[in-house]
Amino acid sequence: MRGAVLVILLHVGAFLNAQIKYSVDNPKIAKWYIRANLLIKQRAFDEGIAVLEKCLKKAPNFIEAHWTLANTYHYLGQLDSSFSHYDNYWMIADHQTVDQAKARILAQKYFSRGLYVKAGQCIDQVRSVNQLGDLKDDLLAMSIDFSLSHQVSEGEHIPLVLDANVNHFKHQYFPSLTIDKKSLIFTKRDGSSGNDDEDLVISKYVDGAWTVAQSLSDLVNSNSNEGAASISADGRTLIYTICEDRKTFGSCDLFITKKIGDQWIKPQNLGQTLNSKKWDAQPSVSADGNTLYFSSNRPGGYGKRDLWYSNYEDDVWSTPQNLGPLFNTSEDDVTPFIHVNGETLFFASNGRVGFGGFDLFVTERSHGNWTEPRNLGNAINNHLDQLSFVVTADGKEAYFSQEHELIKGQASSQIVVLPIDNDTLFDRTSSYILGKVTDAQTGHYLKARIELFDLSTNEKSYHTYSDSLSGEYFFAVNEGSRYGVYATAPGYLFEDFRFDLKKRDFLMPDTLDIELTPAVAGASLTLDNIYFELDSDKLSEDSQSALKIIVQFLEKSELKVLIEGHTDQLGSKAYNQDLSERRAKTVFDFLILTGIKPAQLEYQGFGASQPLYSAPSALSKNRRIEFRIR
Repeated sequence: MRGAVLVILLHVGAFLNAQIKYSVDNPKIAKWYIRANLLIKQRAFDEGIAVLEKCLKKAPNFIEAHWTLANTYHYLGQLDSSFSHYDNYWMIADHQTVDQAKARILAQKYFSRGLYVKAGQCIDQVRSVNQLGDLKDDLLAMSIDFSLSHQVSEGEHIPLVLDANVNHFKHQYFPSLTIDKKSLIFTKRDGSSGNDDEDLVISKYVDGAWTVAQSLSDLVNSNSNEGAASISADGRTLIYTICEDRKTFGSCDLFITKKIGDQWIKPQNLGQTLNSKKWDAQPSVSADGNTLYFSSNRPGGYGKRDLWYSNYEDDVWSTPQNLGPLFNTSEDDVTPFIHVNGETLFFASNGRVGFGGFDLFVTERSHGNWTEPRNLGNAINNHLDQLSFVVTADGKEAYFSQEHELIKGQASSQIVVLPIDNDTLFDRTSSYILGKVTDAQTGHYLKARIELFDLSTNEKSYHTYSDSLSGEYFFAVNEGSRYGVYATAPGYLFEDFRFDLKKRDFLMPDTLDIELTPAVAGASLTLDNIYFELDSDKLSEDSQSALKIIVQFLEKSELKVLIEGHTDQLGSKAYNQDLSERRAKTVFDFLILTGIKPAQLEYQGFGASQPLYSAPSALSKNRRIEFRIR
C-alpha cells in the first residue's frame, strides 16, 4: 500500500513542479489544482477529490486534473471512476506529444483491466516514439498483442462457482482434491487483509452435493497461518504451508501430516534439507506422495519466486532442485500442480506472455523431458489472477480459485469448477484402484506396502501403504499402461496382480481387496507377473519387476521355498513335463545369480498335472510359476 501512495505522490510532485505549464490558462483553477494535490498528499482524499472535481467542472479538458483524479480513485479502489478519468486523459491528450511514461502507465492500467484495445493504442504510441528496451515493457507489449490476437473465445465452457457450502468465506483459494473427487481441501480467510488468519478447511461430496466446509483438524489449524495444502491421491498424506510460529526456518515452511484411521496426526516440519531461511510454500505432492513440487524465493533461482522439486528417497526428502529456466522467469512462477498421471504439470506465472495478472500454464513430460509451457487460453485465463489449478484424475474437470474485481479497495476470491475436454489439456488421463488389505486367515486389517511397476519399462512408478487401522489403500493408474502390482507385509507371502489398461476404452475406478497369506510351511502363491517366451523357458522382459520383488522377499527371510513350474494341457505329457521343469529351473538360476542362497531354493516341474482351471478360455492361467513354503 505504501508503494501505491508513493506512485501517486510521484505523479503529484511532477505536476507541482513550478516549471510545468498546465493545460489550463486560468491561474485560479491552477491554484485549486495545487491545493488539491496537497490535500491528497496529506491523505485528505475526499477533500482533494472534491477540489479536483471543481477544477474539471470549470475546465473539463484539464488533463492534469483527470490524471491525478484517475490515480487517486485507483488507489482508493474505485476503479470505474478511475478508468473514466484515464479515458478522459487519453481522449483529450495529444497522442503525438503525450508523456511516454504516462503512455506506458496507461497501457499497463488498461491491460490490467482487460481493456486490450485501449492498451494496444497506448503501447503503440510508445512504440512510435522509441524502441521497447526494458524487459517488462517488452513483456507488456507482447502480452497486449497476444491478448488482442486471442479475443475470440477458445472454449465453450464457463466456470461454475461452487455453492455457498464451499464459498461462504471472504476468500477461499488453493483447492486440493482427492483422487476419488470426494474430499475438497482448501484455504479460507475471513478478513480482507493479507495478514488475516488463514486456515485449512474440508468439504466432502456426499449424495451429489458438497457439505459445509469445516476446519480440517485442530491439530492442523492454529493461531498461525495454515494454507496452500496438497493432498496425496489416497487422502492420507497432507503437505501444507505454515507461516509464523511453529518453529519455521523461514517466513513460511512446508509441513506434513498423515491420516491414521480417521484422525490426522501432529504435523511435522519437513526439515532444513527441504525448507530454507526464505519463503517456501504452495506444495503439490505427486499421487504416490514421493515427489514434491513447490514455490520458493530462496537463493539460486531465476526470478522472484521459482518452482522447485524434491524427491522422497530412503525415507528422507532430497535437497530441492530448481526446475530451471524452462519453467522459471524473472518474475513469479507459483502454485504448481502435478496431475495424478505424474506427467502433466500446471502452474501460474506473471512473467510470461499472457492475458494479465497470473495466467495458468501447462507442460507435459515425455521421455524425461518437459515441453515448453503453453498458456491455457482465454477459456480459463483472463486479466485477473488465476491460481492454484487442480485437474481431476479423469481430466473432465478443473478446480481453481478465481479473483473478482476490487470493490472499494477490497478483492474477493471463490473456488470454481470448469468442465473441460480431455484433449485440450493433456493426452493421458488417470483413474484409481482401491481396496482393503487383510490377513487371509483372520480377516484382520494389515498395513502393507503396495508397489506398482510399469511393465513396459520395469520401473517402479508408484508405492503406497494401506492404512494400519482400516486396511484401506488407493493407488493411481494411467491410461494406456500395463502394471504389475505387488503387496508385501512382514511375515506374509506377497501377492501380485496385473492391470492392462491398454485394452480398456476408458478408465473406471476398480476395487481390489487383497488377502495376504502368512508365510508358514505349506503356504503357496501363484506368480501372476512371471512371463516366458512362447514355448520357451526364456523369461520375458515383463518379468523383471516380479523377479525384483521375489529377490527382496527372499533376502529378508530365511524361508525355504519350492519353485513349481506348471503348464496347460496342450502338448504331450513329456513335452509339458520338460517345459515346466525348465521354466522352474530358469527362475531358480536367476535367483541364485542375484545372490539368494542355494539352500533356500528347490525347483520342480509338474507339467499339466495340477491345472487350476478346466475351461478352454482359461487355459492360459494354468501356465504358471508357483512358490511353496517348505
